[in-house]
Amino acid sequence: MEKDLSKDFPLNELAFFSTYSPWHFHRLFRSFQKENVKDYIRRLRLEKAAYELKTTSFPILEIAMESGYTSQEAFTKAFRKALGITPKQFRERYAKHKKMPFTFSLGEEFGIRNEDFHIKKISAFTLLYRRHIGPYEMMPGFPEDSNFLKPFSNWLETTRQTMESCKWIGISQDDPQITKASQIRFDFGTPVPVKTIPPAGLGLQKVPSGDRLQIRVRLPYSKLPDVYTLLLEDFFPKYSRRLANLAPFEVYLDRKNLETPITDLYFPLRE
Repeated sequence: MEKDLSKDFPLNELAFFSTYSPWHFHRLFRSFQKENVKDYIRRLRLEKAAYELKTTSFPILEIAMESGYTSQEAFTKAFRKALGITPKQFRERYAKHKKMPFTFSLGEEFGIRNEDFHIKKISAFTLLYRRHIGPYEMMPGFPEDSNFLKPFSNWLETTRQTMESCKWIGISQDDPQITKASQIRFDFGTPVPVKTIPPAGLGLQKVPSGDRLQIRVRLPYSKLPDVYTLLLEDFFPKYSRRLANLAPFEVYLDRKNLETPITDLYFPLRE
């Protein structure tokens, strides 16, 4: 569903692929996600549209059509019901940042240097992951919860690998300024071969190829939310390349020093 939000997903089709009956699948989905399938898809469509309003200057009607709405009026009504304000008001909330003189102070506040910015073209990869749902601040960066990591520990034992031998990645699926804290999705995992069969408690997702702006930070994981806020509100509105409406991801490099772990942030860029 998350790969193609523009598609309609009949409940019977989803239930078939899950191997459960439609009634049982719907009950399990609602129990896990706290909303039904229809509301879940509608919310993600509107939140992606909100992110587009925040980070681009595309016409509202164009964004509405991309979100599956046949008119700007219908889009505005649904948007206001979900986020409490109209698409125009939401865009104006962030427009002030785009009109301000360039006073980006990322280096001063977080010690990030010019040489820490690189544009890289990445290939698509498959991620073996586990999802955390809740405030991003509860799990910024590499997880410390051994219970959350347990499915990975079990899998590593069967594949004769160690935590240190794997590359670990976190994907921030939602913008905390748009999505309710209790519904924020954070996926954590490691790249694996395409034909990997996920063990119990873990899933697979494909991270698409494309240009990414890589930014290296040397900060405690608790500071990462502040870095994201500054980048999205101050840096990218003035940057020469526009953000693509895809989730950024984090690669955890040196984790030995908890005060200054090294993390690479990868932001998707439009062609």
